[in-house]
Amino acid sequence: MKKAKFKIARTSNNLGTFKDAEMDWFFKRTLEYANSGGADIGDCLSVVDKIDERNLETWIDAWEALGRRVETEAETSLKGGHIISARDAYLRASNYYRAAEYAALPTHPKFHDLWKRSRDCFHKACPLFEPAIQILDVPFEGKRLPAYFWSPDDSGEKRPTMFSVGGNDSSGEEVWYWSAQAAVDRGYNFFTFEFPGHRGTVHLYPDCVKRYDMEAPFSAAFDVLEKLPGVDERIALAGHSFGGYVVSRVAIYEKRVKALIPSTPLTYPLGAQKEMLEKTMLPRGILAWLTEQKLRRSPLAKSMLLLAMWNSGNGHEYSARAMIDAVFEQEASKWDLRDKMHQITCPTLALAGENEGKLLIDQTREFYEKISSSKKDLYIFTLQEDGSDDHCQLDNRTVANRVIFDWLDDLFK
Repeated sequence: MKKAKFKIARTSNNLGTFKDAEMDWFFKRTLEYANSGGADIGDCLSVVDKIDERNLETWIDAWEALGRRVETEAETSLKGGHIISARDAYLRASNYYRAAEYAALPTHPKFHDLWKRSRDCFHKACPLFEPAIQILDVPFEGKRLPAYFWSPDDSGEKRPTMFSVGGNDSSGEEVWYWSAQAAVDRGYNFFTFEFPGHRGTVHLYPDCVKRYDMEAPFSAAFDVLEKLPGVDERIALAGHSFGGYVVSRVAIYEKRVKALIPSTPLTYPLGAQKEMLEKTMLPRGILAWLTEQKLRRSPLAKSMLLLAMWNSGNGHEYSARAMIDAVFEQEASKWDLRDKMHQITCPTLALAGENEGKLLIDQTREFYEKISSSKKDLYIFTLQEDGSDDHCQLDNRTVANRVIFDWLDDLFK
């Protein structure tokens, strides 16, 4: 029972393309964006037989080569005046470069280059939309945090806005794939930015790492957003994965949030990690050795975990022991929202996937019970009822957007 209590998971319903669960899950995550133009089934299947799942270099090389091929297709189409073909290819190339970069440790020689290629392809696609996706930034503490804004048209008509952010390992471009088209199709503006510790921000500014007082950079983002044409006071703030914690904290302090949608609403992330490690009853040295053995069998999972160290400011030593020590050395109380959640009063829709594990489901229910919103709803996705039970609904963004925007339509319209 103790093991189940502290389980954190993604769905076990993967494709079976790779034996390694993390690699198979990320392959599915990459393919999911076919729904919003970020992938194609044939493209993704073409890399499978080129990958040795114990050798991350083959993963990086295969996805990078696919990104280069599709980027070349985009450039050829653009030169020929085929705007839609170029736009669609740039979107796919951006996602494929992102898949390659995901496997590269921060010490890898291609780490920054692959991220830049992913971002640049997306930037090339932005002006090819009608209306164009605006490439913006948020001034904050002497830095320019990357942002995007997209509206259904250029009329300046006042509309509600979906302000959506990612989490620990998502890029700003990936956030666009999640719900931007769904928002604009329904008559909403779409806005996202990369807060401190977000992937693109730390690529640009290695010292701009995660911080507990996220209300500060988000205040700067709201200052930019509310001045954009067509934006009124109806701003919904959605956060995914670690972003679910971030937006929950922001809603405690930021009254310009008129609707809150955390998926999943973490309430004490560092404290939960520490509790999980303590429950093993193992000395740190042994726990680190066991963790290292497990990560050797799943090198993509190791890349993801070491990225979390990097964007948390603990990336000077990349090892399982350093990762475990970092959890214990963090001042977890600063990140604990449990005694502040009652200050959330805006309408709130809390989301979780059934297969995310008991710990996250319990935190979601605790969040729902403790917030003071007069209008609040809790939706736990199941594979049987919704066709989704995954972390952040990354197995079915269509159904996630249906739940989110139907709820917002009833609230705002």
